[in-house]
Amino acid sequence: MRSRSTRWTAPALGVAAAAWVLSANQALAQPADRQTAAAAEEEEEPGPEAGAKRPAGPDERTGHILLQARAGYSQPFGSMAAGQPVSERVSGGLAFGGNVGIGLSRVTVLEASGSYALLSAADGCDGCSGRSLDLGLGFVYHLAQGIAFDPWISYGVGYRRSVLTWAEDSAAGQTASDHVFHGLDVARIALGGDFYPVSSFGIGVFAEFDAGTYLSRPGEGSDATAYGFFQFGLRLALDPVPRGARTPAVSAGASRRIAVQGAGSRGAAHR
Repeated sequence: MRSRSTRWTAPALGVAAAAWVLSANQALAQPADRQTAAAAEEEEEPGPEAGAKRPAGPDERTGHILLQARAGYSQPFGSMAAGQPVSERVSGGLAFGGNVGIGLSRVTVLEASGSYALLSAADGCDGCSGRSLDLGLGFVYHLAQGIAFDPWISYGVGYRRSVLTWAEDSAAGQTASDHVFHGLDVARIALGGDFYPVSSFGIGVFAEFDAGTYLSRPGEGSDATAYGFFQFGLRLALDPVPRGARTPAVSAGASRRIAVQGAGSRGAAHR
């Protein structure tokens, strides 16, 4: 019969062997776990721009002074007064003008505009002619920025002075006389687009519709009626501040990104 010491020797050796195997496995697993954790940490490490909102592109419009010169054709319609269609006296003619604006935001511009039209005689009205001067103020909405093609639409109001000339009977016979009309353009709606081959200079097309009523006209007994002018043509656009020039805020943001990228590269090299 085995002694008590012999009976407990085998179990004790078994427990010791199991403990040794378990500790060895844990020791071998620790380097692998550390490598796995390091790899996961490296994969999940935020990039230089992670966690920070990407800054918007450079603002190419706010605070910019924008200039345009335009030329085209202007066609009047409507009436000078009740029972006096403008088509009986004058027809369309050459028009030219310009705009100056200041950028209020990335897409909005406050703009002052003006044009002068030389109106030709209507068919059957010998000696008739006309001139129209308009000045307006409005807002321009640009659909995009940062690209070569810049589409836009505008709305405003304005003042108009039209001078129509035709012959009237007098004691000395028929003499040409000027008739001056002062009106209010209650709606000046325009749209167009400019193509910028270089950063500060563009060329484009436009179409404009002006509608209003003459508040002062010859013959105060006549009733006021609506008039309109339709213009279309070409225009040259000038942005003296180079398009795409970065503002100090954007430049500072770029510097911070470069610094973060440099820190990230040094950290990677250290690892």
